Amino acid sequence: MFRKCIFADEVSKDFDEAVRLCRDNGAEYIEVRGGIWGKNVTNIDDVDIKKMQDVLDKYDMKIGAIGSPFGKCSFEEEDYQKHMNFLPGLIELAHIFDTKIIRMFAFWVPKGLRGSDKDRPNIDDYIDEIASRLKPAADLAEKEDVILALETEGATMVGTCAEARTVIDGVNSNAIRVAWDVNNSWHCGELPYPDGYDYIRGLVSHVHVKPNSEKNIDTIGNSNVSYAQVLRVILEDEGYEGCASIEHWGSPELMLKGLRELDKVLKNL
Repeated sequence: MFRKCIFADEVSKDFDEAVRLCRDNGAEYIEVRGGIWGKNVTNIDDVDIKKMQDVLDKYDMKIGAIGSPFGKCSFEEEDYQKHMNFLPGLIELAHIFDTKIIRMFAFWVPKGLRGSDKDRPNIDDYIDEIASRLKPAADLAEKEDVILALETEGATMVGTCAEARTVIDGVNSNAIRVAWDVNNSWHCGELPYPDGYDYIRGLVSHVHVKPNSEKNIDTIGNSNVSYAQVLRVILEDEGYEGCASIEHWGSPELMLKGLRELDKVLKNL
């Protein structure tokens, strides 16, 4: 079954208010990234964590995923090491908040290669470097029994499901799965279903739900594919038990509208 989830920091920058509004509009889980009294998941301390736990308990809410920025960095060694250094703290957060899912990325597209999302670099030219740099993170995640959910994001080396599969095969670790941002893959030129899903069948651990230009989820972008189709096939194929998480609807009000739309879709699956 899908768990209704939403990025809390896009509803309010006040964590208490965000959690309350998410709960009141039907969320079962939140994805936590920023909006933690001026901090984010990479720099909160024990005091912040205790306050978060108190708020979550007050509203009977849980964290479905750690919305980390891990891997949203360049291939430069200093940048890479900075991200490796904050990974153990993200894993600790996952344990504290009883979630296995830590969202991650696979490096910025190098500046000289950046174009439109559909103008993709050839990932085969970079897979050895990507895999060698992600392998230590994957090894740590395996040891700590958490999942690094690799998001499809056009500004990074993994924008499509095909690219995600290339990276997962290259790293060869059970700890790396896919955070499928279906809209992002579509904007990278990949039809979500059946094309995109065929690459990541059995590997989906998290799903992001964004609106089309009409601010609904009747279709994915301006494709002929609906979110209902995509979510149904994941559910039926995989017995999916993760989150579908509302992100980037444009305003707090639209985020909550998206949550209510997602609720209707899930009830009809």
